[in-house]
Amino acid sequence: MLKKISVVLAFVLTATLLTVPLAGSAAAGYTPPGGATFNVPKPWGRSAGNFRIVRAVESAIKHTRPTKRFPRPTMFISTYLLDRPQSVEALVGACRRGVSVRVILDEDIVSKPSRRLIRVLNSDNVRDRNHNGKADKKPKRGPCDSKLKKKNKKDGKKKDRARTGRTSAPLSAAAAMRSVKRPTQAPVTWGRDRSYVKKCKGACRGNGGNMHSKFFAFSRSGDARHVVMVSSSNLNRGGAVMGWNDMYTMRNRPKSFHQYARIHRAMTNDRRATGRKVQIVDGPYTSRFFPMRKATKRNDPTLRDLGKVRCRSKMGRTKIHVSMFYWKGPRGNYLTTRLLDLARAGCKVNIIYGAPSVQMAERLRNAARARRVNLYDSRWDHNGDGYNEVRTHAKYVLVRGTYGKDRAARRVLTGSQNWVAGSLSRGDETTLNIAKARAYRQYVRNWNAIRRHSRRLPYNW
Repeated sequence: MLKKISVVLAFVLTATLLTVPLAGSAAAGYTPPGGATFNVPKPWGRSAGNFRIVRAVESAIKHTRPTKRFPRPTMFISTYLLDRPQSVEALVGACRRGVSVRVILDEDIVSKPSRRLIRVLNSDNVRDRNHNGKADKKPKRGPCDSKLKKKNKKDGKKKDRARTGRTSAPLSAAAAMRSVKRPTQAPVTWGRDRSYVKKCKGACRGNGGNMHSKFFAFSRSGDARHVVMVSSSNLNRGGAVMGWNDMYTMRNRPKSFHQYARIHRAMTNDRRATGRKVQIVDGPYTSRFFPMRKATKRNDPTLRDLGKVRCRSKMGRTKIHVSMFYWKGPRGNYLTTRLLDLARAGCKVNIIYGAPSVQMAERLRNAARARRVNLYDSRWDHNGDGYNEVRTHAKYVLVRGTYGKDRAARRVLTGSQNWVAGSLSRGDETTLNIAKARAYRQYVRNWNAIRRHSRRLPYNW
């Protein structure tokens, strides 16, 4: 009798466990972490630290799925580089769950993982040359690279077209590469899965340049709606292990989400940007989208941001922290001049650089030698091969003090844009200004972490 009771209890317990949602599933209440996320490159970080940003994006992808209330979720992905197989598998899995996965890559990306993503998402894409909203021809594959089915006239059952004399083979490598030019703003071209990979010629909205923006927007992920992630990091291994990067996540921000979706749609359609500044102000967040095709020093938004800084504040001397990857040329020079002018006016200016031009590095080192700024070099050649294995890849400015009319401001200016002219007037870029004290505290801790793994300049002190 006891044995029978034990068996019954075991059965009941097993059945109960099978009905309990697993931790981390959508049913268990996953919510993308809001605020800032930072990685730690090698050799200081292990795998968890290296890939903290890209895994945060992958988690948001994995928790995007159709529900009864939200049956058609959509994600908008824009990344300059893509070579991480795990990211590709997450995107493929989302497509096969019924999510509309829309991805824009730079034209020079040819990695094996990216080719797989193209074959899967573009498998059922079609053309609409006369723009009548109807496909010119039927697709050769089904949604998300599935085999096409054809009804058997005798029994009405569907069979694989390959068994009925029609090909249903995956896209060839050449066909897949041709397909990246075809998605347009017209949804019919995306196929039944409403998914695609698009590559523009140069920048999508610019004349020449690169598609360099890195943002990830989700209509819904887990419990959160209208999620937007803006980063300096691509979905690639190099960004995780070789560079210091940042990402900021906004949740439940429909105004911002819809603007990012509109920009992504314009990029898909190769719609050229105008000369005006495109930005959206959403509470404490200001998102800007580039290129500004007629941008000059006079209307450069970054220079205007720095022009709002004053060196006396309610908190004493205004403090400025910069972590900037690439800066050179006329734009790099006039932004540097503004920083040095602020230092002369009494601001405390602290700079970490990653890849300045020779001329720019010399200007900054001279300023450091004169004790005008605190300067740090984040580059390291650990194996002595003449190439730097690690450096800051972030592009942010932090302000604590007077910013505009606020004499007790804490501001974060971040995004994908380097301090070069092409990032302003030619390439696809995204920047995000954040007026939140918590964000400032997160970023200044990250700046100090990078500083601890950088070298103080000049070296002859």
